[in-house]
Order: sequence, then structure tokens, then C-alpha cells
Amino acid sequence: MARPIKKGINYFNLDVTFFHDIKIRKIRNACGNQSIAILIYLLCNIYEDEGYYMRWDEDIRFLVADDLGAKESAVQDVVDKASAVGFFDNELFKQYHVLTSKRIQENYQLAAKQKKDHSIDPRYQLPKVSNVDNAVSKDGNPVSSHDNPVSKSESTHNRSDQSKSDNNKTDKTKPRDLRDRIQQEFTERVWSIYPKKRDFQRAYDAYYAAKVEGVSLETIVAKINEYKAYLKLHGTGEYYTKSLENWLGGRGWMDEYDMTPPKPKGKSGAGRKEIIPKWAQNGASQTDSNPKSGKSLTDEQRKQLAERVNKLVSKE
Repeated sequence: MARPIKKGINYFNLDVTFFHDIKIRKIRNACGNQSIAILIYLLCNIYEDEGYYMRWDEDIRFLVADDLGAKESAVQDVVDKASAVGFFDNELFKQYHVLTSKRIQENYQLAAKQKKDHSIDPRYQLPKVSNVDNAVSKDGNPVSSHDNPVSKSESTHNRSDQSKSDNNKTDKTKPRDLRDRIQQEFTERVWSIYPKKRDFQRAYDAYYAAKVEGVSLETIVAKINEYKAYLKLHGTGEYYTKSLENWLGGRGWMDEYDMTPPKPKGKSGAGRKEIIPKWAQNGASQTDSNPKSGKSLTDEQRKQLAERVNKLVSKE
């Protein structure tokens, strides 16, 4: 009796930037640190069993929670949030109750390249994930027709597609797929105009997440220009300017900026200025300027008054 063909793979790659991914951060912020263990557990099950997807139901939810010592509700919250932010494909999750993604399918086909059959169920296949082998073995030699039976019409069709693919390679400025197009868009239209350029990859991840949410490029560019005008108006330096990652992560395109010009700062006075009465400006006494006054000053009082007047005059 032949051994059953193993569908899954024995390992999968995990990016070193896994914890910096904006999707992972959103999931962790919403569901707690335990969500990281749940996500990695789900990935292990996906790659080990079917290779590129897993069905999701109440029984699977119970088994995951039981293995990890977590509550079923917590596991379900992680799956729901992961689908909502695009870690798993939300449409396939809603329609077929399966957990998969374009990245998972690409990793599977790359790791399972030497399998005779590493095709993906058309129901679950996501765009830009090829279902056809490239007809090249591990050593670079053509695979025999026994391992890869292809009809004449299919072969001609594949050669035609390959020719189109080769022609496209000459246009190096043309993005290969949606994610490449978004990265080119981000680099040329967003990163280039933002006033504080720090952490390109994190900023791009935040921009990609915004695009997944449906925010348009025009909206983001317009608000960045408004934010730049606000910074210039208030004389805000780079140190106090938000990084692009934080601006996007905080939904800066929804902020309202107060463009009212700030009031000019008043100059502080040099001190209290003594005002000398007119009658004392020429060294005269108040009695001299008012001859009708009924009281006269003594010599001592005149002397003291003269000293005070001299001090006031010297301050002028």
C-alpha cells in the first residue's frame, strides 16, 4: 500500500520584522500579547496540514484554545481581527471559513516546489499566486513529461504567457503586482514629500495598511501638505514633527489643523519708567509752581526734594 502524499511542508520562514508589521501590531494592541502565540500556532497548523490554508470552525477553535491554554473567545477574537486587518484574507474567511493569505500561498509554493503536486485549490487561490509549475527541477534541468504532463495546446499557451512575461521584464519601471505598485506609489508620492524621513519600512507598512482600509492616495497627499503648512506656520522643527509611521498609524489624514496665524510675541518692557511732573522737570518745587499754596517748605524739606528730583532726572 502506497504511503499517503504529505500535503503540508516541514518548515516555513518567519520575517525578522514580524513584530514590526503594522498588522501584527494592530492585532496585538486589540487582543493582547497572547495573540502572537495564537497567530504563530495557526501558521504552524496551516503549513503542516494543508500547506496553504486551514478550515475554521468551532472544533478547530476549541483545539487551538485547549493546546494554548487560552479562552475560545480570545482565540476567535484574534482570528476575527487578523482577518479584518488583512493578515488572513477576509473575503475567503467570510465565504469559505478558511484561513489563508497571498503570502502564505507564496511561501507554500516556494517551499513545496519539488512536490509533484503543489497546486492550490482554485476556490482559495489568491491573485498572482501561480498554479502552474515552472517546469524546472531543483538542479535546473527540465522536468520530464512523466512528472509534468502538459498537452500540446497547454504547452503553446504557456510559452505564449512566458513570452509576454519576458517582454514585461524589459520594462523595469512597471510594478510587478499590486504590492509593488503601492510601494512605488508610496516612494514617489508620499515618502518624497513628507518632512521627516525616518524608518522607511515601518512607514511603508503603515501606508499599506491605510490603503487596505481604503484610504486614497489623494487624501493622504493633501493632508500631508496641510500638515506641512501647519508646521511651517507654527515654526515647528523636525524634532517635534511626527514620523510618517506615527502620522499614518494615528490616521493623520483625519486630523483637522488650526491654520490661524499665531499671535506675535510682545516685547517685554525695560522696566517701570518714572514720570517726572512738569513742575519738577526744571528743578522747581511744587510751591514755586503753585504760589497760591498756603504752606511753604522748610530749607530741609527743599533740600530733600531737590535730591529726589535730581535722582529722577538722572534716571532719564
